[in-house]
Amino acid sequence: MSNRRLELTRRTLSRMLLALPLSPFAVADEKKEAESPSPRATCLAATEPGLSADERARLEKSIAGGEKSLAVIRDFKLPADVAPSLRFQAMKSKRR
Repeated sequence: MSNRRLELTRRTLSRMLLALPLSPFAVADEKKEAESPSPRATCLAATEPGLSADERARLEKSIAGGEKSLAVIRDFKLPADVAPSLRFQAMKSKRR
């Protein structure tokens, strides 16, 4: 057994979120919601000139998938005691 504690860092969180769409549950949910794209996806796809109906449908689907991923990230709540993984460090200006 290892004495090392499992730490939740931004890197491990991003790996988990990237692996999430590959799960079979995400595929089943995607099929249900693929029938009706969001109003935002429809609006953004309509603003692109010169797209065929198939290209527009694929664009709406990809925008809707991105919205789902963003919703998962936004809904994830970190407790207040979790420290940031990086410390801010101001860079020196190249000008003098």
